Amino acid sequence: MNQQQKKETKKLPSFYIALCCCVLAIGIAGYFTERHNSDSSSMLSNEIADNSGSEVFSDSTDKFTSSALNVSEDETQEASSANVEESSEVVSDTETAQSTDTQADMPVMSEQQVPVEDYAVNNPDVDQTAVIVSSEQPAFIMPVNGNTLEGYSDKLKYNEQLSDWRTHNGIDIAANTGCSVQAVADGVIDETGKDAMGEYVIISHAAGFITKYMGLENIENLTVGKEIKSGEVIGTSGKCTGENVTDPHIHFEMSKDGVLVNPTDYLPQQ
Repeated sequence: MNQQQKKETKKLPSFYIALCCCVLAIGIAGYFTERHNSDSSSMLSNEIADNSGSEVFSDSTDKFTSSALNVSEDETQEASSANVEESSEVVSDTETAQSTDTQADMPVMSEQQVPVEDYAVNNPDVDQTAVIVSSEQPAFIMPVNGNTLEGYSDKLKYNEQLSDWRTHNGIDIAANTGCSVQAVADGVIDETGKDAMGEYVIISHAAGFITKYMGLENIENLTVGKEIKSGEVIGTSGKCTGENVTDPHIHFEMSKDGVLVNPTDYLPQQ
């Protein structure tokens, strides 16, 4: 073997070693390249899965939100219906209260406002003296045609006949003994009797007026509850005792709503 062949024979192992190194390098490079691609594919799959989950969660959230909105709308409608019903009840109660108030404000006709004729027909057993004939003030006339001898006084005056101090609750009207005494207005006989001043008659009239005639005679035909017309004779003038005036006269008193008043304020001027 010559020198050149020996040199070539020595170079062969080095060549194969270099070739093996290249193959090994190529294999290693391929391995890492494949691993990198596998990791990239895995990450991509995970991202896709995450995105899909997000979409599913988003869809679920939207559905939940939509359901919540539907429930809220239903509750709102129910609340509105309840408010409408409550409002209707309040309006109904208000109308009922207003109707009750209106009925309470309506005037109620009392027994005093019922005409005495109708009241007597419907209540025959009721004492007619308790029935007020009318609320209008009567047109009074004089009980006798005579002058006033002593007037009304609500102040104490000395009474010479009785030797004491007292008020003069009416007026003394001159009247000859035996002259007719008449009712000063329509009314009903309340009471008849006799006291220290003689026989007397009490008559109730409309509008709360009551008249008292004292020093009378011949009242036997009068009965309590009898209706009397204005100008109707109720007795005759008698002897009126116990007063300062000694001339023949009658004593006449008048009250309104239970309070004594001056008869000359209501009787016609003489």
